[in-house]
Amino acid sequence: MKQKKWTKRKIKKQMTWYSFIIVSIVTLLLLVYLPMLTTIKYSLFDVSVIGFGEKFAGLKNYKVLMTQSTFLKSLWNTVLLALLGLLTIPLGFILATMINSLGSGKAQSFFRIGFYLPNIITGVSVILMFQAVLQGDGGLLNTFLSRIMGREITIGWLSNAKYAKIGATILWCWMNMGYSMLINLASMQSVPTEIYDAAAVDGANGWKKICYITIPCMRGCFSFLLVTTMINGLSRFTDLFIIGGNSSAGVPGGTLQTILMYIYQFSFEVPNYGISSAGAMILFVMVFAFTMLNVKLTGFLDEEK
Repeated sequence: MKQKKWTKRKIKKQMTWYSFIIVSIVTLLLLVYLPMLTTIKYSLFDVSVIGFGEKFAGLKNYKVLMTQSTFLKSLWNTVLLALLGLLTIPLGFILATMINSLGSGKAQSFFRIGFYLPNIITGVSVILMFQAVLQGDGGLLNTFLSRIMGREITIGWLSNAKYAKIGATILWCWMNMGYSMLINLASMQSVPTEIYDAAAVDGANGWKKICYITIPCMRGCFSFLLVTTMINGLSRFTDLFIIGGNSSAGVPGGTLQTILMYIYQFSFEVPNYGISSAGAMILFVMVFAFTMLNVKLTGFLDEEK
């Protein structure tokens, strides 16, 4: 009898605890896991209109995607742009090193906030601003290069298929470099000062301190940034969509079409939910594979243990 009362009391206590997270659990089930399972289902069906005329197709949608040149091109664009986006990590480290050298005064706070501002500004505003900076005729970047080179430069950084990826990378780095700087700076300032003092006594200069103390001690920070930056790079959509004039075709000439833009195209512009769902599953596998590869190479989970 006492055992039953104790069990009931324990269950009641546990239900009280679970009641605090029930909203989160229901939200995850309805907004994450259920759509994911539905996407897996639709990727195996021919679906033009959801709820009508669904026909089982097996792996047909996947075979169609892997034989389409446009999808394979978007696959390559996605990977290449994500890899180019990793430039934010070394750039953020350089900025963090320069800001950290200013000491802990107001100057450091000013530059820290200043470089992080692009992350606070609305993404659409930044993109529209950079369309003026990177335009071929009279753009700020071309004007600056013309002054340095001594001749007129009219490169269409976002309109020329040859340079579009470079222009998109410049935009991406400017938007995300502040976040990388902030994470690098926080990790850099967590390194014990006693190590630097001991190195200075041994005659180490600033460069050797960076190479043999700062960088090895920030391995966990670099691992974190590598994983998160790669995931964000593989899921690029908004900036490239606006650059292309609110088109998912990846203007100019499909050079900026990513997998997410391809999925959008077959979800809203040319509805074929079987194809778009199969593309979404391929993107999921890509993100998961790259994440696991990064974690394995960097030993991120081993450090946590």
